[in-house]
Amino acid sequence: QMRTTRKVSVWPVGLVGGRRYERPVVENGRVVGWYTGWRADRPFAIDMAGFAVSLQVILSHPKAVFKRRGSQPGMQESDFLKQITTVEELEPKANNCTKVLVWHTRTEKVNLANEPKYHLDTVNIEV
Repeated sequence: QMRTTRKVSVWPVGLVGGRRYERPVVENGRVVGWYTGWRADRPFAIDMAGFAVSLQVILSHPKAVFKRRGSQPGMQESDFLKQITTVEELEPKANNCTKVLVWHTRTEKVNLANEPKYHLDTVNIEV
């Protein structure tokens, strides 16, 4: 699905942010918000594994940088994406962000500390 990215595409990521998954919330084919366990106020409340950028966009924004240092914790993705796109331009993938096709994995026990006690998402996603 990444191959069809025209500018910047997004999708859910499993086992991230202390939840079973985080995802862009999509209405009528447009990203309208974020289902996330941490700092939903971020401009792009998304994990690094949750987006792709076309090479043409990278080439057309030569000053855009992904800061290894200098961003607030958890803001690297937002700081980068703000340089190249807007939320309105995001291209939802994975069946309008209703399927987890990517997992944030580590060689440690999964932390689900931010998982809501009662399922608050509007879609039922299998993880």
